[in-house]
Amino acid sequence: MKRSAALILVVCLLGWSVTAFGQDVPSDAETILERVRSGWQGDSFHAVLELEITLAGATKQHSLEVWTYGEDYVLMRILAPEIDEGSGYLQIADDLWFYSPSVGVSIPLPSMGLSKALFGSGPSLEDLSQGTLSDDYEVTAETQTDEVGAITAYVLTLIPHADAPVVYGKLVLTASPDYVIRELVYFDQRDTIIRTATFANVVFVGEAAFPTEVLIVDSNGDQTVQRILEPEFDIPIDETFFTLERLEGAE
Repeated sequence: MKRSAALILVVCLLGWSVTAFGQDVPSDAETILERVRSGWQGDSFHAVLELEITLAGATKQHSLEVWTYGEDYVLMRILAPEIDEGSGYLQIADDLWFYSPSVGVSIPLPSMGLSKALFGSGPSLEDLSQGTLSDDYEVTAETQTDEVGAITAYVLTLIPHADAPVVYGKLVLTASPDYVIRELVYFDQRDTIIRTATFANVVFVGEAAFPTEVLIVDSNGDQTVQRILEPEFDIPIDETFFTLERLEGAE
């Protein structure tokens, strides 16, 4: 499955020279999505993620480190809690593996695992590696404007292709006029909302505006706060970085 992003979701969402008054406004939905997507993911990406997950009133903490390259390469390593330390995931195109030190060998997983909540609720592996906004979707766009006609938001609707290996029936994304994601709503196949992600705490990484906090609320009331620490774009890695040996800590 091609990646291009979500948390979660991710993913991840910008185009920097555009203003709210319509200069250089793209004319088609694919261009808008690509500008949103490129700033959320970049050509390569690295960050530490802190998750505060509340399930049935109980809160637990997780910490992860993630690297991505292009649309097809993800390495994610769990840093905490101690019981999970050293575990991780590797994605290369449609292939996915999980590694746990207690098992001592990488286990292949079905690619559908990318879309499942990683810790029982909240963001999926695809969200956390900024890959939810993949090219598995057909996209349409609407603009919201104020009383003088200035664009205040883009609203994109993403419908999966018939053969797409995704679990969602639809995604609705809202982005600011400068293509920073504000909200991502997930729907099931019956067009029922199953999860809503709200993006906040925008910082500049170089010249790019980037949201560093995501509140993910499931339809059952469970929620996750995801904080993205020290995000880096266009780091010097390529596809050779993403190996089973590195996943298993041998590199």
